[in-house]
This record gives sequence, C-alpha cells and structure tokens, in this order.
Amino acid sequence: MDTTQERERTSEASGQDARQDFSTAAGELKSAARETAGHVGEEVRDFAEEQKTAGADNVARLGRAVHGAAEQLGRELPQAAGFIHSAADTLQSASSTLRERSIEDMVAGFRDFARRQPAAAFAGSVLAGFALARFMKASSPRERR
Repeated sequence: MDTTQERERTSEASGQDARQDFSTAAGELKSAARETAGHVGEEVRDFAEEQKTAGADNVARLGRAVHGAAEQLGRELPQAAGFIHSAADTLQSASSTLRERSIEDMVAGFRDFARRQPAAAFAGSVLAGFALARFMKASSPRERR
C-alpha cells in the first residue's frame, strides 16, 4: 500500500508542478504581450503625430494660398475679399490648433462630441472615410495601359 500512496503523492506533486509551470508561463506571456502592445502603441502615436504635423502644414499652406487669392480678388470684388480672408484666417487658426493639441486631446474631443451629437459624428466619420478613400486612390501609383 505504501507504493500506491507514494504514487498518489508523486502524481499530486507533478500536477501541482505542472500548474505552477503553466501559471508562470502564462504570466510571462502576458508580460511580453503588454510590452509588445506598448511598443506598438508608441509607434502608432508617433506616426499619428507625424501625420498631424503634416496635415497642419498643409492646412497652413492652404490658408496662405486663400489669403493670396483674396488679395487678387479684392482688387475687383472688395466685398468678397473680406469673406475669403475670414475663411483663410479660420484655416490658419485650425492649423495652429492642430499643432498645439495632442492626438489624445483630439480623440477625447471627438469622443465628447460623438456623445453629444452621435448623428453628426457618424456623418462626419463617413465623409472623412470617403475623403480618405479618394485621397488614397488618387495618391496610389496607377497602372499604365
């Protein structure tokens, strides 16, 4: 009977060792996954910041171009030039806001807006998606026939 009891004890000890090994391996796997997710998150944030800066630069250039157009138009239609300058000022203000705000702030602002105005947020997202698709399609290399 001693051999049966010894086998049971050995079996229990092996089971406990296996559970402990499994728990240790699962903990290490979780830790590695968190670390990898952290690195990916940093890379995504860096990429988003670069794109945000490029977008702000483009909006600022557009604002300057609109100001130039308003100057030329102002010679012939001074009334319209004021409205166009106002639109250009709005573009340049938007450019400054893009530069100053972090990606996290902009996402939080969008979330707040989406909670207050879900239909408008959805419509804006759809329009932004169409615009992005058009931009991607226009900027992709085209096959020549």
